[in-house]
Parts: sequence; C-alpha cells; structure tokens
Amino acid sequence: MSRLTLRLPESLHQNLARQARTEGVSLNQMIVYLLTRMTGATDLDEQRRVFEGLLHRYPAEEAETALQEILAARTPP
Repeated sequence: MSRLTLRLPESLHQNLARQARTEGVSLNQMIVYLLTRMTGATDLDEQRRVFEGLLHRYPAEEAETALQEILAARTPP
C-alpha cells in the first residue's frame, strides 16, 4: 500500500469530508473511491471509442456474425 501526502484547498477538504460522512466512510475511503471512479471513467471512454470504431468497421448486416465470432473467441473466466 502506498502513502501520499496531499495539499488541497480547505474548501475541497471540507467537501470531501462531508461526502464521506454522508456515505458513512472514512475520508481516505472516499478519496480512493472517487479516484477509482475517475480512472474507471477514463477506461470507459476508451472502451466507448473502441466500440464505436467497431460499429464503423462492420456493416450492420455483418454485425451479428462478427459479435458471435468475438464472443466465441473469449475464454471463459
């Protein structure tokens, strides 16, 4: 586990602390959660770009076949 010392405006600190109290979690947990969400959103944006690229790559009439091929190539978890 890493440790980080962070300087932030008092107003931001108070806002984060208020959110943490509302959710019933520690300030640290709230900050980690929000950073994780932000990172996940970036990943989702990339996934969306890839998906939209696939939409343009395959004509509508070939989409179902292409999807089935992709799903068949996946290994089960």
